[in-house]
Amino acid sequence: MKIGIFGGTFNPPHKGHIRLVKEFTKSLSLDKVFIIPDKRPVHKTWEDLVIDDMRYEMCCLAFKEPEYEVSRMEIDRYSDSYTVYTLMQLKEQYPDGEFYLIIGSDMFLCFHKWYKHQIIMDNCTLCVASRDDEDSIYALRSYAFSQFRIYIKELEGRGIIISPMKPFKASSSEIRSIIKSGNDASEFLTAEVYDYIKKRGLYGYGKK
Repeated sequence: MKIGIFGGTFNPPHKGHIRLVKEFTKSLSLDKVFIIPDKRPVHKTWEDLVIDDMRYEMCCLAFKEPEYEVSRMEIDRYSDSYTVYTLMQLKEQYPDGEFYLIIGSDMFLCFHKWYKHQIIMDNCTLCVASRDDEDSIYALRSYAFSQFRIYIKELEGRGIIISPMKPFKASSSEIRSIIKSGNDASEFLTAEVYDYIKKRGLYGYGKK
């Protein structure tokens, strides 16, 4: 069984997240993908961070296909949201599974700083979403070699897959700013997620 893991703050989950997961699910023929909102991100600030339950509920609205499972495992965990703990927990549940960790290029370029990163690399394939230009791909290949001595020929190397994609139009922080300013964000969010934000007045909606 091929299992994808896609974690993040999802503040809010947007169409770029959905597109990224769909592309990896298709290209890698993944059987199941866990969507895992984190509780207390180690590498991000708390500014504008919507409470855990709301981000979980928005993820459930955004990722509705049967191959996706939104999980509370990090939200409900007492310790910090380190990816290595999540991976080990899933490996216990699926001892015969092949695991694929889906991350963006910015996260990959600091992967050597992740807690127990070598254990993660020993137990799953890193699937890195990259901008679809030569400079961005070269930077990822260079990083993999300089930090881990992994040579990536074209787009694949030992335990690492690079997937070039056109960049999404806006980041989560930019989407929050659009909502706060009173402008329409429907281009970036599913109707269900946007309705959820409106009804609860999240990210300053309706306060301008």
